[in-house]
Amino acid sequence: MINWIKDNYIEVIGAFLALVYLILEVRQKWTMWIVGIISSIFYTFIFFEAKLYAETGMNAYFAAMSVYGLYCWKYAKNSSSSLKITHIGIKTTGWLSGIGILLFALIASILSNYTDSSVPYADTLVTVLSIIATWMVAHKFVEHWYLWIFTNCFATGLYIYLELYPTAILYTIYTIMSLIGLIEWKKTMKNEEIKNG
Repeated sequence: MINWIKDNYIEVIGAFLALVYLILEVRQKWTMWIVGIISSIFYTFIFFEAKLYAETGMNAYFAAMSVYGLYCWKYAKNSSSSLKITHIGIKTTGWLSGIGILLFALIASILSNYTDSSVPYADTLVTVLSIIATWMVAHKFVEHWYLWIFTNCFATGLYIYLELYPTAILYTIYTIMSLIGLIEWKKTMKNEEIKNG
């Protein structure tokens, strides 16, 4: 076991940091974005080594979105102290769906034709849904948890298939934590509605 940890220490550290990120997200702590930057750097390397090229790019995106999320939650005029959890609108859902379909077609085409990825479509699906969900959490749309629940379940199976076991364990925990996050954020919304009333 110790030898395995020594051989996979980057993945173990990345999984630990990603779990800390999720715990902070459930609790709506702005420090999650700082942890997000660091864990994204670890996972950029991990996924590149696993030939998950879309997820490699996704983690570079996560690092950038973590900077943006930090700004939205901590430094913008409507920082997390006043940025409230809300429902996503139909118009925003529509354009996010359109962007998602276009991104899927583009990334899947690139991975299928120009890389040695063994799972181009699965890699692309996890990547595109994660990109959209991360943007949604920066704006505190409660529905981002539904995307994470599906994405985390799907990704768990993918990582087991690719023998990325610490990451598969992490994503199983992510699925459970996403359910908890959804419940907690809905409670917060309800409390805010009662308070504002």
